[in-house]
Amino acid sequence: MRWRNKGHEYDELYFQICDKTGFYLFGCGDYGRQFLKCFQNEVSIVGYIDKRLAECGYQMNGIRCIDLHELSLKEEEGIILTISQCERSGAIEQLEQYGYQKNKDFFLIEEFISVYYLYKYNRVYFLNISLLPSTVCNLKCRHCLNFNPFAEEFYVRGWEELKMDVDVFFRNIDYIMLFHVSGGEPMLYKHTADLIEYIDRNYGDRIGTLRTVTNGTVVPSDEILERLSRCRVEITVDDYREAVPQYKEQFDELIHKLDQHKVKYFINKVESWVDLAPEKTDYSYMTEEQLIRHRAECGQTWQELRDGKLYSCNYASYATVAGIAGEEDIEESYDLRSCTPEKKRELVEFRLGYTDKGYTNFCKKCRGFTAHDTDAVRPAVQVERNL
Repeated sequence: MRWRNKGHEYDELYFQICDKTGFYLFGCGDYGRQFLKCFQNEVSIVGYIDKRLAECGYQMNGIRCIDLHELSLKEEEGIILTISQCERSGAIEQLEQYGYQKNKDFFLIEEFISVYYLYKYNRVYFLNISLLPSTVCNLKCRHCLNFNPFAEEFYVRGWEELKMDVDVFFRNIDYIMLFHVSGGEPMLYKHTADLIEYIDRNYGDRIGTLRTVTNGTVVPSDEILERLSRCRVEITVDDYREAVPQYKEQFDELIHKLDQHKVKYFINKVESWVDLAPEKTDYSYMTEEQLIRHRAECGQTWQELRDGKLYSCNYASYATVAGIAGEEDIEESYDLRSCTPEKKRELVEFRLGYTDKGYTNFCKKCRGFTAHDTDAVRPAVQVERNL
């Protein structure tokens, strides 16, 4: 989105939020649970919409989950979309088919969180952020969203750089629902435990969930796992055993050791990935307005924290590091080191997708997370060489 009225882009949205006396959460998964933890004393939740859970009669907080077609939304009620970016575009399309309007009847979780706390309390709340210490990985997945198969070498950051990024981030942000230490394969980065300990010790009370991830093929040392067990962190263990069956023993050993050390984790069995297809996508013919629209239609909500800056799209940032997106324009990042309390609204607007340009250079090579991108691909399919 392109800035039109910097510092005031969400004035009207806040008024719409204030008009509502109760909200339904659309999605009862990870984001839905985290939203409840963040807003349990702030807003009235009157119901939950989740088709999968509705089919099995699931109740959340004593209230039965319903399918969207069962909903009878009152004028003073709203819907908060609390589902992942991969499912978001389709959900928005479905809501609009039922006649519901964005920012009037339904609201995106990241906008709701940030706008509510900014306008009501003058505090900066973010949904999530990605911190990427290293792209080093023992797998070479064809559709890797770090674009490792395209990179000539791995990208590895220094320990002092990472501490600086974490410190400057929390000088400007009061609370974040999900702080994600990403990869590459974090269990191959030598400072992962140091980083988790540093974040948890210094800023853990300002984080809803501190999370890192592993591809399930690397078994950390007992010393590393013992250190992680003392932190408020959870690990997403991606289950790619179908694609890389040669690592089945390592996966089983990893789960055993996580249980043994009482490290909080959950197994993520993903059925499919999204192929952003940078090697076969060319939108360079698009006009500037078309590129702005293409970016606005993308359900991608993550940004990257790097070098004291926020990057407006983490996948665009990863593509630049991998050498397939060209140089990033200055408009694609926001320098947290020069941010002041007077710029809180500007900072929040950037985090929610506003920039001077309205798109990234990588948008010219990326299909994006859209309702029309139906080309699902098998997770973790390996390649033998660079593409």
